[in-house]
Amino acid sequence: MAERPVAGAPDRFLLGIALGAVALLAVGIAVVVLFGRGPGAPPVDPGSPVGIVQAYAEAVRQGDSDRARALLSQSARDEADRAKVPFPRQFESSNTQRRLLIEAVEQTADRAHVKVTVSTFSARTEPFSSGTWHREIDVWLVREGGQWRIASPTEPYAFTF
Repeated sequence: MAERPVAGAPDRFLLGIALGAVALLAVGIAVVVLFGRGPGAPPVDPGSPVGIVQAYAEAVRQGDSDRARALLSQSARDEADRAKVPFPRQFESSNTQRRLLIEAVEQTADRAHVKVTVSTFSARTEPFSSGTWHREIDVWLVREGGQWRIASPTEPYAFTF
């Protein structure tokens, strides 16, 4: 006569699967905690073309027109004065979120080209709509007195975010 399992006794196979799943979960959590985030991006050199554009965008965002103007080349400041380009005091915040991606495109000894991508995100009520759009700005820089300065565009509104 074959023995029947006692009612209420745990099935060893099912118990093994459950313990294996718990062990895999614990290993997964440990890996994420220990190795989940790689090292952050190194800080941008504030004297590099990317650093100058980043400082300009931050000055515009904070409404620091003196700092923003100081990062323009002399010819760009003169052009802005002739065109009466107003530097904003402070931008109003809205319920949209914006992010800037600043990338070096090319650089020579006295000229540099940087691309700025402004990504705007907003909540939309329509289903399946992202409310996301992107705008690219080409920024040209020149060396003046051994320092990088923005030659164009001179209007601060291009960098609004």
